[in-house]
Amino acid sequence: MPMIINVIFATIAILVSVAFFTLLERKLLSYIQIRKGPNKTSIVGI
Repeated sequence: MPMIINVIFATIAILVSVAFFTLLERKLLSYIQIRKGPNKTSIVGI
């Protein structure tokens, strides 16, 4: 029984870490790729 609990805990830990690193990667890529949008305009203002 304790081995099943260890396997379940390890699986949950791996899934949570994958989710965290996915969010971290998206955040870092958004800082690298700063696009102009409704709240950011160019020098001309368009």
